[in-house]
Amino acid sequence: MKIKKGDTVKVLYGKDSGRQGVVVAIDPKEEKLIVDGINMYKKHIKGDGREKTSEILTITKPLYISKVMLVCPNCNKATRVSIKRGKGKVQRICKKCGKPIEVVEKKEEVKAVKKEASKTKKKTTTTKKKTIKKATKKTPTKKKSTKKETKSTKKKETKSKTKSK
Repeated sequence: MKIKKGDTVKVLYGKDSGRQGVVVAIDPKEEKLIVDGINMYKKHIKGDGREKTSEILTITKPLYISKVMLVCPNCNKATRVSIKRGKGKVQRICKKCGKPIEVVEKKEEVKAVKKEASKTKKKTTTTKKKTIKKATKKTPTKKKSTKKETKSTKKKETKSKTKSK
């Protein structure tokens, strides 16, 4: 996506057209974003009379990405964005002034380091689990043997009582 969290955008269509704001959150799957102070709606909540109180909340609803345009921090104009890739770096470039907006390094190296760290963590946890499993297996077998003994002694006692009568 060419728009990121923290960018300043200008709204092109809708009730807030022409206004600018900072991007708070982005949902890439639905292609929506939330802009601070734009697309505000009122929501009425009914109270139950005991615990909940009725109130009116102001909620910022998400906008589609196609309805906003990035504002270049260098020239302060709403602009389209081009992407330039080279040597493990990705740059967003303003179409109007030609200056880079932001430099982002590829995350492949970071992912490889995280995978190695998670592998070492997994090894330590498996050894701990094995020792725990062994300890839990020993305790139930003792309990079962005591139950069987008590059942067999109860049966013997009831048989002896019926014979004596």
